[in-house]
Amino acid sequence: IDRALEGNDISNCTFQFANRSGDIKHLLTNFTCRRDFEDSKTVGVLAVGQDVTETTQHDRAAASVANELRQLIDTANAPIFGIDVFGKVNEWNEKTAEITGYSKEEALGKHLSSTFIVNNLRDSVQSVLDNALGGQETSNYELEFRTKSGEIRYLLVNATTRRDIDNAIVGVVGVAQDVTESTQNDRAVATIANELRQFIDKANAPIFGIDIHGNVNEWNDRTAEITGFNSDEAMGKPLVSTFIVPKLRSSVQNVLDLALQGNESSNYELEFTTKGNEIRYLLVNASTRRDAENNVVGVVGVAQDVTESSKNDRAVAAMAHELRQLVDTANAPIFGIDVDGNVNEWNNKTAEITGFTKEDALNKPLVSTFIVPSLRRSVQEVLDRALKGIETSNYELEFETKKKEIRYLLVNATTRRDAEFNIIGVVGVAQDVTESTKNDRAMSAMARELRQLVDTANAPIFGIDVNGEVNEWNDKTAEITGYSRDEAVGYHLVETFIVPSLRQSVQEVLDNALNGTEASNYELEFRTQSDEVRYLLVNATTRRDAEYNIIGVVGVAQDVTEAVKHDRAVAAMANELRQLINNANAPIFGIDIHGNVNEWNDKTAEITGYSKQDAIGAPLVNTFIVQSLRHSVQEIMDSALEGRETSNYELEFQTKTNEVRYLLVNATTRRDVENKIVGVVGVAQDVTEAAQHDRAVAAMAHELRQLVDTANAPIFGIDVDGNVNEWNNKTAEITGFTKEDALNKPLVSTFIVPSLRRSVQEVLDRALKGIETSNYELEFETKKKEIRYLLVNATTRRDAEFNIIGVVGVAQDVTESTKNDRAMSAMARELRQLVDTANAPIFGI
Repeated sequence: IDRALEGNDISNCTFQFANRSGDIKHLLTNFTCRRDFEDSKTVGVLAVGQDVTETTQHDRAAASVANELRQLIDTANAPIFGIDVFGKVNEWNEKTAEITGYSKEEALGKHLSSTFIVNNLRDSVQSVLDNALGGQETSNYELEFRTKSGEIRYLLVNATTRRDIDNAIVGVVGVAQDVTESTQNDRAVATIANELRQFIDKANAPIFGIDIHGNVNEWNDRTAEITGFNSDEAMGKPLVSTFIVPKLRSSVQNVLDLALQGNESSNYELEFTTKGNEIRYLLVNASTRRDAENNVVGVVGVAQDVTESSKNDRAVAAMAHELRQLVDTANAPIFGIDVDGNVNEWNNKTAEITGFTKEDALNKPLVSTFIVPSLRRSVQEVLDRALKGIETSNYELEFETKKKEIRYLLVNATTRRDAEFNIIGVVGVAQDVTESTKNDRAMSAMARELRQLVDTANAPIFGIDVNGEVNEWNDKTAEITGYSRDEAVGYHLVETFIVPSLRQSVQEVLDNALNGTEASNYELEFRTQSDEVRYLLVNATTRRDAEYNIIGVVGVAQDVTEAVKHDRAVAAMANELRQLINNANAPIFGIDIHGNVNEWNDKTAEITGYSKQDAIGAPLVNTFIVQSLRHSVQEIMDSALEGRETSNYELEFQTKTNEVRYLLVNATTRRDVENKIVGVVGVAQDVTEAAQHDRAVAAMAHELRQLVDTANAPIFGIDVDGNVNEWNNKTAEITGFTKEDALNKPLVSTFIVPSLRRSVQEVLDRALKGIETSNYELEFETKKKEIRYLLVNATTRRDAEFNIIGVVGVAQDVTESTKNDRAMSAMARELRQLVDTANAPIFGI
């Protein structure tokens, strides 16, 4: 008031009144210096106010909700990040910063894919983000983040579309789980299982097996190659009656029956009938096959082909067909050109959008045929750059359809290369953004049309006559709008100064006031000459003459632009964060301090089968957690209620249909605005499928490891340095050296007789280069200095990326037959010498 009495007008000052009943009222007030008409001396202060009690209380409540939800995201124990429609980071919580090493300040504004994603996944990650920006969300997508220190972190991400208060897409939010440790463990286990499976499938020796009923359940590539029967033809067939020659069926059945009783056989010669009715001779070891509980589940035969070898394979054509079908039927338009700019790719979606069939488009010049003239030059430049290897993302392109309509496509122009990495064209993968582009342009046109201005009147006062034409326009109204009194008086208020979208409702308010029905606190949007929008809170008062006849309407207003923008921003943030939780593609649930459910989003309801109404208020642990885990889960929740949060805890939910779902949960303490603990929120990933897969893979790895260790044929291996890294029980039995004796010892210099070391080293060196050897006779020196003769197949050993990591030898112990052969040779030499040197004439015809 003192400042106003000094001539300084004060606008939008909020203060609190206590009314007669003691209630507090919030008034938004303008203080105006009042001057004497004659000499302009200050004679007082005029205060014009608005009652904003309800909006003030609403603002504070909304701000509290927004603050709590913001705190939940920033301090969540799960990484949460987001991008805007341009792919740039606009959300980066503390957990994301901790995992990646990049602070929020370093990340915000950076392009997510090109900055933080490893090179080989950028295209697929961008595709997921583009889908989410198109409204198509993705669950449980594994993404590899590159941290600030150059490490790789594996995140299991749900990509959720982010929308504003008008439901327009404004970006994407990713709610993630850091599964780096489990992913690395999974890959290690899968590599072992894959390696052992690859060893059996790709071994240079035929390996086949039967179940306890005698039906084939193992048939590796080498067996298929030798017999001519592929795996599909062999699986499930009775081995003996289908593949064994009639004269040996009884004896072979006897060998298999013994093996099914645990009595294994070595070096049994078996005759297979091939698909071409040829006979193949296999020297077989029949090994009992056992499951993880050591129960007999079948027999495995590891064999040597002592007749001949060949191979057969095909699959590339099927893959090429599948990829072609993917491109043709993709739900996004995909088109391409060759190096001359002529169309050589035109999928079904492109044909649907443009109206041109594939036959219409192929071999036509893309730019001059399908691009609108005004963009041909710039589009040609984009394609020329891509033909030089410089790709372009999110380029907006205007296609002209067969019906001469314009379709707007958001295109990624990708360089196309052949197998030798030569550039052979460009492929465009696009999004049809016609509707959103048209809407954007319509909104821009409306904004250009609305040119009336409102600015800073301390108490804007304006009026109309009974015809709706301006007859009152004080200095503050002129200052706010930018229109002088001379420019405003005589013009129709609504048609001249009110935005089109509100003209009808404003006219109704004025018409009511012209009928004596006044309006208080009506929010009105004036558009200024500088194209700003100013929000005025207006009281429309009926104006009467001395005879009380209605002669017009006077509006007394407050400029509440900043308050309205703040209200809408707070409401939008609160709505968006609530929508994010409810519609997140990850299950989110919460409890209060008593352990009762008070948060249960749509995804949780979908996974468990319990609706939000079923769950709210029920005790979480006793109602939804399987009996065996209730104690440990209660401890996790109790810890979080004391502020100790937990990451990546695997929890088993019991659904409404009594199924079990495995969730990987981060338990985050929930706090109110005063930082008091009010409950726990769990942000989860549904890893049911992954958990079941992990257990199956582990069982397979265990079985294959047991098969190698207990096989009735000697199996040994070396690493790339020639040191032993595989030494099964049979090898230990034959040589007398235990696995502990042998591991990490150089194979050749330790176990091979000196006379053969050089040739054996050459065989192993060739196998380490991928050149495998079959039926190589090798002399092992046992711990007792005896010689054992082994007939060995040297097979190259490779890891999951097909890199050579060593050699595996699958062998047959042919010591007895070799000794017998040598004895027969010695006897023959002795008889020859006897005949040649006998003292009696010996001759023959």
